[in-house]
Amino acid sequence: MTAEAPAKWWEGQMGGLDTESTGVDPHTARIITAGVGYATPGQRPRVLQWLINPGCDIPAEAAAVHGWTLDRIEERLAGHEAIRITDKRDTPMPRDAALFEIASHTATIIGAGVPLVIANAPYDLTLLEAELARNSIDPLTSRPKGIAGVVDPMVIEKAFDPYRKTKNGCRGGKHQCGGCGAEDRKLASLCLHYGVVHAGAHDAAADVIAAMRLAKALGAIWPSVGRLKLGTLHNHQVTWRREQANGLREYFDKNGIEHDGVDPGWPLLEGRSTP
Repeated sequence: MTAEAPAKWWEGQMGGLDTESTGVDPHTARIITAGVGYATPGQRPRVLQWLINPGCDIPAEAAAVHGWTLDRIEERLAGHEAIRITDKRDTPMPRDAALFEIASHTATIIGAGVPLVIANAPYDLTLLEAELARNSIDPLTSRPKGIAGVVDPMVIEKAFDPYRKTKNGCRGGKHQCGGCGAEDRKLASLCLHYGVVHAGAHDAAADVIAAMRLAKALGAIWPSVGRLKLGTLHNHQVTWRREQANGLREYFDKNGIEHDGVDPGWPLLEGRSTP
């Protein structure tokens, strides 16, 4: 990937990351699939995908979301620990080699100075950093560029349309969708609301392409975010995410709803959730 200098961050090249895992706690979960995407204006997006045997059981709740059971993974891997999937071709490799490649591609995007698009970035990046540490691979935070230039569509959308209602189905907000009916603000629902094509939720390759398309749409729809410099946008999202987490925590406390503390960290979680 070569860095270009578009007029606005969303008009040029982008990269993206998405993962599917064994659980909801990124500190203890294991990566099952990961997709790293590259998008260049005027060209079809390119995605590299990895499938990894997590080396542990996969809870039924997680398998129900992404469809990967341990039996299915072992059958697909045919005795290997992991594979890289490119153009429907499988390249077998050890688990740590797959994690190294995922991190290297992610670091390359950061190093190129282009947006690294990740929907719900604190989960995916915290998960990746934990996996790298577990396998004695240099984490992104220890590399020359660290973690920078991250674009999280979920944080941006919530910051610019915080009061859009989704209970009983979205009927529009600041962005008039015409009544998309989405009942949450997850990636697939945001794509529906903003008219972005999404080929299939909870598939790492499809999710990473959809997230990049959504980021581009948000940059165009919200001029005040679209004209920000990438570094400034990254820093604003740190603040926006903290405000959003604090607001949600206050709502839970006010209504007596049990919660886990609502970690405000972005693009990495700050604390350590209970295993």
